[in-house]
Amino acid sequence: MSLVVARSCFDAVQERFAALVVAGQLPLVPEMGISVPSAVGLLELRDLVLGGAVGDGVADRLWRVLVQRSRQEAGPWTVAALGMALPGLRRVARDCRRRWSDDVEDLESELVAGFLDRLLTVDVEAPRICGRLIDAAVRAVRRAQSAGRWAQQPISFTAGPTVPGLPWDHPDYVLARAVAAAVLCREEADVIGATRLGDATLAQAASGLGLAKPAARRWRRQAELRLRDAIRAGELAFVPKRRRRRRQPVPVSAAA
Repeated sequence: MSLVVARSCFDAVQERFAALVVAGQLPLVPEMGISVPSAVGLLELRDLVLGGAVGDGVADRLWRVLVQRSRQEAGPWTVAALGMALPGLRRVARDCRRRWSDDVEDLESELVAGFLDRLLTVDVEAPRICGRLIDAAVRAVRRAQSAGRWAQQPISFTAGPTVPGLPWDHPDYVLARAVAAAVLCREEADVIGATRLGDATLAQAASGLGLAKPAARRWRRQAELRLRDAIRAGELAFVPKRRRRRRQPVPVSAAA
């Protein structure tokens, strides 16, 4: 899919998105599960989502359909996904500009490329679909920045082991980034850290959570599988360790 460049990459996306909505090529489909007046289109719905008029669950249902339609039909629905995420992409672009030395058009192109690449693989059953797509766009920019820095550094052939770049990928940093990216909640990270990296037993952790040991084992296993998948998907690369909105742990019956 190619977008005709207008004033910028983002402007081209907005113009194409608006044109498709006006032409009726992006109708609200029943599987979105959203009850709105028939006259409301995606542009108005985007404003409702951004204004907090719909809950997170409704927003994720909307994004689940957008991602699935984009994968099945591409074309207009890929533009729709970009258009719906455009306010968020513009916001992170403003944050990235302080550290971006190239043209703004290149920055916007990197963000769009990272977003579209993740659109093909993002898990639509997990929460924060749009947020995780935008996170991937930011990671694409940071990878480009990192590649640019290394490209400018002289190549050294000194013998011996090389020192890893900062921050080192200590497991504690991985867990902190998982919490910041809303992959784990704080309690899940604490249990993994205490039982896998520390000296606490699973029975001690289960007691602190008010769970039976078998239930705590399953709860930890679910969190570890989620963490593994996030690492494999690159969702924790270049994620700052500040905490985002807390992810609620999967409820487990204490008697299970």
